[in-house]
Amino acid sequence: MIAVAWQWIFAASMHTKPAIAAQATLVFSVWLTYMADRLFDVAKRDPSQLLSQRHRYAKKYATPLWRIWWIILITNIVIAVTSLTFDTLMRGMILLACCLLYTLLNQLLSRRFFPKELLVALIFTGGVIVLLEPPFLLPAATSFMCICLFNCLALGHKERSVDAALKVRSLASVRSLRLAWLVSIVAIACLPYIDGTLVVCLALTMLLSALIVHYRERYSCEAFRSVLDAAMLSGLIPLFFN
Repeated sequence: MIAVAWQWIFAASMHTKPAIAAQATLVFSVWLTYMADRLFDVAKRDPSQLLSQRHRYAKKYATPLWRIWWIILITNIVIAVTSLTFDTLMRGMILLACCLLYTLLNQLLSRRFFPKELLVALIFTGGVIVLLEPPFLLPAATSFMCICLFNCLALGHKERSVDAALKVRSLASVRSLRLAWLVSIVAIACLPYIDGTLVVCLALTMLLSALIVHYRERYSCEAFRSVLDAAMLSGLIPLFFN
């Protein structure tokens, strides 16, 4: 949902509309990457190590989820091959390769150290814009990536106990909250170089995300994740007044 929303926002700023096939491919690709990561996370871990609801759910329903995963993967490939332009398909294939590499490296290196928050932000941003037609808006993409990274780092900080139980190490293990605020400065610094409604969308999202992180102690881990997701969707609001 968030990825599609921001694909719409970026497309609107470029005075175009994303193709339905591009939206479907994006939704499926994000879900496939997310679910594969969750399923690999829980595959060899005891249920007692799984503190979050999403990990416990993935562990309990791993077999049917893998079946659904393969069905969606095949569907996604068919849609991409039959509906996307050649150039868009090639960019999508590069993104897919990055997603697969991320999943592999995360599983291999996370027990030592793996900067998953940074790579998730980069891949998510790439997924939002790569299926649109160029030219791409570099300052806006940079600001958006920093907002995504800010949220990932804040989530990592909030869920330190979850990662500790899984015995994984990431940027959340090394002063993630301080790093998150530094990243937010970069996101804000990009705003003067962005035109039109897009700058309002990004600024509003950054503002609401920052407020939620500031009052993070008021939320449980699951609620915190939900309200941060809602903040990411707030970027749609300025489009209704444009």
